[in-house]
Amino acid sequence: MFGKLRGQAAIESSMGSTARSLKGQAAMEYLMTYGWALLVIVIVIAILLIINPFSAPQGCRFEQIGFTCGNPLINSNGQLYLSVVNGNNNAIKVVKIACTSDKSPAPPSFGAGLATAITVPRQGNLTLNGEQCKKDASTNVALAAGSEFSGKLWLWYQNDEDPASYPNRTISANIVAKAVQ
Repeated sequence: MFGKLRGQAAIESSMGSTARSLKGQAAMEYLMTYGWALLVIVIVIAILLIINPFSAPQGCRFEQIGFTCGNPLINSNGQLYLSVVNGNNNAIKVVKIACTSDKSPAPPSFGAGLATAITVPRQGNLTLNGEQCKKDASTNVALAAGSEFSGKLWLWYQNDEDPASYPNRTISANIVAKAVQ
């Protein structure tokens, strides 16, 4: 039958039945290509929401050498839980502790004066259990669970070898932590 038709009529009659299936194939290829692209975008967004790279990393960093600290934890009452390692060559006696959201380089006027000094041996740990360090103890501001706290931890201490009349040394650490319940 196709042999007798010539020109445009032969092309139209031979392509008539296959043209419909080619339209369906093109539609399927379009949907598959953009479907995979959309799936990749959804996966990337999900990973970014889980990792949350836009928030500040939690941590604790002393501004001077000799001390290190682990990841801080702060509860909704503003109590800080943290372990501080004395990396100095001698033992120290911690006499006062303060936490503040103020990042000023000057020590705050308030702080928890300890009834008895805490002796931390060389390479030993000082564990803050929440009662010793409350954020801005003078204002007593509560933190919502999941909110970020950014501030400073201040320690007043004496080296074990310092005479009693020697003034207290002061050291501070920058802290970033998420509040938990």
